[in-house]
Amino acid sequence: MNRETWLKNLADKMAPTFAELGHPLPEFRASIGFPSAGKDAAVTGECWDKRVSGDGHFEIFLNPGRDNSQAIAFTLAHELSHAAVGLKEGHKGNFAKVTRALGFVAPLTLAQDPLKATKLAEWVAPMLEELGPIPHAAIALPSMGYGAVRRMGGGVAPVELPKDDGGDEGECNDDAPISTRPKKQTARLLKAECAECGYTVRVTAKWLEVGPPHCPAHGAMNAE
Repeated sequence: MNRETWLKNLADKMAPTFAELGHPLPEFRASIGFPSAGKDAAVTGECWDKRVSGDGHFEIFLNPGRDNSQAIAFTLAHELSHAAVGLKEGHKGNFAKVTRALGFVAPLTLAQDPLKATKLAEWVAPMLEELGPIPHAAIALPSMGYGAVRRMGGGVAPVELPKDDGGDEGECNDDAPISTRPKKQTARLLKAECAECGYTVRVTAKWLEVGPPHCPAHGAMNAE
């Protein structure tokens, strides 16, 4: 079983309760993936409306910075509630009615604490016992103020990536990239301005070493 199948099976077990509450689950998909705001966003999950899906499914994404099965189940139930009642409800109206019936406690916008949301924890417990832990390992990134590996209840705390101890090839390497995502532009652009007319451009220090940029009307420009 992969993690998406695990999420689908868990949702199938939750579905009868949503139907009993008068809000049956629509067609949806649930996956592990970074939220739209990026890897550093303090977001546990997102639900996207069926209108943006090529085949009319609600699309649910759960942050990969956690692997606590109970916490993930809570977030899945939260996002399924959005899909069931419609995103226009926000965290009020029928969304609030459904989630409170499931056992969520205020504030409904935050990750649930199992010590407070005891009804919710009791609801998902037999489902998790039957499914076992989710086959997923948390992704730990040094810049993830939200993500990483040490769990505290439903949340997580930042951790440092392991250091290279000079072990076997293929193990941790401090100089190796942690993904294939494009690198951010880190070169600082320096300002160059024409003393005569104020014509301005920006250029990297690398090219200033070659020579100053030129104003179309007055020639060489002054750089920072």
